[in-house]
Amino acid sequence: MSREVREFVCRSFSSSPVAMDASPVALLRAGLKALASRWAEAFSDAAESLAGDFCARSGASGDRSLQAALRKEGMAVEFQITPAMQEVQQAIVAENVALIKSIPQQYFTRIESLVMESVTRGGDLQTLSERLSHQFNVTARRAQFIARDQTRKATSALSAARQQSVGIEEGEWLHSGGGNKPRPGHVKAGKEKRRFRLSKGCLIDGEYIMPGQLINCGCSWRPVIPF
Repeated sequence: MSREVREFVCRSFSSSPVAMDASPVALLRAGLKALASRWAEAFSDAAESLAGDFCARSGASGDRSLQAALRKEGMAVEFQITPAMQEVQQAIVAENVALIKSIPQQYFTRIESLVMESVTRGGDLQTLSERLSHQFNVTARRAQFIARDQTRKATSALSAARQQSVGIEEGEWLHSGGGNKPRPGHVKAGKEKRRFRLSKGCLIDGEYIMPGQLINCGCSWRPVIPF
């Protein structure tokens, strides 16, 4: 995507005097619009499958952790997909489909802004090429951040639904201990091994939240097995 954009822009700047000429600028806009449309379609076509695979992997990760905890207690449980879990899965897939589709939309909006800004300033191709590369790196970092954040949220939501489906109603907050700026409320909840209802979340700083729900939260919980 990034390479195709840079190649198109470089060709456009090299083949005609773009700066402030109506016709070349219109062609440039039209070309960027066509690229944006094609990449948006490509991301859209892949979004459902990618989101579904992501949801399945997140659920499997939570299931493995729960199975290990149950085996430690000498129990074996055959997991089933409940209606509650199906609702959670559908919500996760829908949210991630929307996020995947947003990546090319935001990228090309910013690209067009950079290109038009360069045009109005006289068409400095070298500087523009560098800024286009930088913007792709920004987009890539955003995608990586989204992936990490959504993994935590999905694992948290699916694990809570799975645990409740086998009769586990409470969890004990575990602070991750990571991050340069840990949330004091999360640190305190971890030190206290604070218990909370999986159906409600843990009361921290005046709101009920689940581990991994907030941005950059790497906290988890220990399921309180009542058997």
